[in-house]
Amino acid sequence: MRKLICIYLLLLISSNISAQGTKDTLESWMSKFYRLANPVLSEDGKWVAVRKRYDIRQDTLLVVDTRKPNIIATTIVLDGSVSFLKNDEVLVYGNRQAEFVDLRSGRILHYDNVVTAYPLSELGKYGILTKDSTLSIYKKDGTLHQQIKKVQGLPVSGDHKKLYVVRENDHTYEIMVASEEGVRRLTSVSHAITNLELLPSGKQLAISGYENGTRKIQLTLVDTGNGKTTTLSKTAASTEDFFKVTEIQEGKSYWIGLYSVEKPENGMVNIWYGNDDNLAAKKSGTRTGRYWFWKSGSDEFREFPNDKYPAMASLNSERYFLAYHLTKGHNFLTLEPQFIDTSVYDVEQNTYRPLGAFKGILYGSPELICSKSGRFVVGSDDGKKWIVLDLENQSKYSIDKAGFQNPVFSSDSQYIFFESEDGVWKLDIRTQILVPTKAVQGKSVKIVNANDYGLLPFSYINTRSLPPNKPILLEVKDRVKNLTSFSLLSGNTVKEIIPFTENRVGNIEYDPNLETFCTLEENYNRSPELNLIKRNGQRQLLLKGSTFDQNVSLLRQEVIRYTSVEGLPLKGVLYYPVNYSPNRKYPMVVHIYQIQSDKSNEYFTPSYNNRDGLDIRTLVERGYFVLLPDTVVGDAGPGLSALDCVNKALDKVSNNRNIDVQKVGLIGHSFGGYETNFIATHSDRFAAYISGAGISDIIRSYFSYNYHYPGPHYWQYENGQVNMNASFLEDKSRYFRNNPIYSAEKVSAPILLWTGKRDENVPWDQTTEFYIGLKRNEKPVIALFYKNGGHALGFNSTEKKDLYQKVLEWWDYFLKNWTNVPWINKQMKQGAL
Repeated sequence: MRKLICIYLLLLISSNISAQGTKDTLESWMSKFYRLANPVLSEDGKWVAVRKRYDIRQDTLLVVDTRKPNIIATTIVLDGSVSFLKNDEVLVYGNRQAEFVDLRSGRILHYDNVVTAYPLSELGKYGILTKDSTLSIYKKDGTLHQQIKKVQGLPVSGDHKKLYVVRENDHTYEIMVASEEGVRRLTSVSHAITNLELLPSGKQLAISGYENGTRKIQLTLVDTGNGKTTTLSKTAASTEDFFKVTEIQEGKSYWIGLYSVEKPENGMVNIWYGNDDNLAAKKSGTRTGRYWFWKSGSDEFREFPNDKYPAMASLNSERYFLAYHLTKGHNFLTLEPQFIDTSVYDVEQNTYRPLGAFKGILYGSPELICSKSGRFVVGSDDGKKWIVLDLENQSKYSIDKAGFQNPVFSSDSQYIFFESEDGVWKLDIRTQILVPTKAVQGKSVKIVNANDYGLLPFSYINTRSLPPNKPILLEVKDRVKNLTSFSLLSGNTVKEIIPFTENRVGNIEYDPNLETFCTLEENYNRSPELNLIKRNGQRQLLLKGSTFDQNVSLLRQEVIRYTSVEGLPLKGVLYYPVNYSPNRKYPMVVHIYQIQSDKSNEYFTPSYNNRDGLDIRTLVERGYFVLLPDTVVGDAGPGLSALDCVNKALDKVSNNRNIDVQKVGLIGHSFGGYETNFIATHSDRFAAYISGAGISDIIRSYFSYNYHYPGPHYWQYENGQVNMNASFLEDKSRYFRNNPIYSAEKVSAPILLWTGKRDENVPWDQTTEFYIGLKRNEKPVIALFYKNGGHALGFNSTEKKDLYQKVLEWWDYFLKNWTNVPWINKQMKQGAL
């Protein structure tokens, strides 16, 4: 490996090698790196499948017998979904192919022209739907068990014991079910079917589609036990209208929404009003809905009134529903509208009971978390503290402690657990007593095995509960030391499964009984390794990481510490060159984007598809230091705060005599691009800059319409990432002081700008504006405009590869004095203008 790297470096620095030759050599080297990813654990814990992911493909699947660690049981060269069957078999489907493997005998059955594949794991069988519309169900020995022809391509399965499909037969559409008993017709409908959904309890199928030649959209609910159908037929506004069916209390009843979207104005003139509270509709149109309630076994759908409130949502109750306005009073100080006027609609009494406002704590949009019993709802009326609503008693009370996130109900709806940065807290709903659990206090804790069920297709209203009769799986983080552990909380007992580790635990998979766990663990100097952990603490290494990456043990880093101007403790991660020598000086690349120190235990491979413009592994292999400093927004504003943080990080590492402080470059993308633009206008510590998709004029951006979200963009500045905590009117001078374009004449080093012309988040003309400002002041600048690029360039796209090559050449040119780069010389050799 070391010999390979030396050859690669020699080729790369040679002044005689062509650009295409350099690119080919780089790509050949990158293509050999891989990492383990996406583990899948069989239910019995006997087998683990894991992807061997290369830069541009992940088509190699490795299957490991957990009883024989570090031995590959089988290798399947096929990208796609992975499912284990009950008796030591695995089914893989992707790229119009499928493979079924008997892991005990090693027998492999291959299928081509596959539309999709389905495991019937409880039966030890599997289904293959092929392009000729034939669904074939096979036994594990590969023999054909059942077959259904003229299948529409909408199979669904819930319990891995049955498979439901639609078959066309003489202008009718039959719902067929394949099971252990054979294939039978469940029911039929006369209209074409565009969507088939098995609802979570498995008690009902929801079938929707349009009558031929009409705009009548049909919804049919089919009882999976007896085939009884109940149909709701409505005239739709367009073929984009759709039904959403939500279960209430695991199939006791159902809530149905029919959603329509009125397209944005497209006439000679579009009129925008100052009192419009739905400016998102200027891009995406106006959404409306009609709503029905259906009780299992009844013959009628009861429509909800929408004259008082235009929008309604299930609260997982058979009697009480949320009535609200979608955008009423939205002031665009938050990304999503707050619910400023809500009521509980009583379906039995046909009455409304006012609830008031709901505001978002975590996501910016109001979160309402409902219990499985349908009685309790958790939300927030001030965006800071949670309140608990009792729908039956028509009461509510506030939880007098802030900082809680992601409430989770117990399975019996008697308790609510809260994640926080200070452990897990438990609320007894009946007594209103809130106490910390014995889970690790003083640490950030996340509940891993909560079950979420969305009650609306568009917003954060859902049920969230713990599985019954199971312990709570907790992920615990020490953010100061960047350590991670996992524990099981059962009653008042906490059992540590994975002790605190410096490694990044990228995935954790577990069996239904939480007895067996598998993880992928990595660090900056260790490629991901596959581990198996038992609840009793037994641990074994199942599969080592990349065998190609011999240089990984040579990687070296240092964590530096400094404080912001407000005294906030921050960190930075300094990566050393691979062939570091204490007798040499090296150039350094600095990357900025808010908090980055939590990446100190991340394994990096050379890749076109790393963060845009930054490939840490390639840079350190090529003799660069790389620094990732934390930046925060303080009272001075985003630009000045970033400048302060970066300067303090540079002061720390400048004590390292091996860093050539005259050859330091700064790079950032998106918000990091803005920070780079600003620092470039206020610093003389960098020899070159690269800014991708960065804001150059924050005042123009503040007053712009953002087509990515969509809507006015000033929320981002007042309450979002930019974090001014004040409007432009309230503090104009701070906006002026933090605006890069106002100081374009102060840029003192060459800067490379890039953007995608399809970027709707940071419009490409923000880059154009900065380019023009620099050009007018005769500054050395080159701008790259990728016509097919968005806010980030596409995965493995030609644009991404082009940018990757240009970034490396830019650093070599200005930080290593490699001046044989024609596209840069065109600017530098001919002057700024």
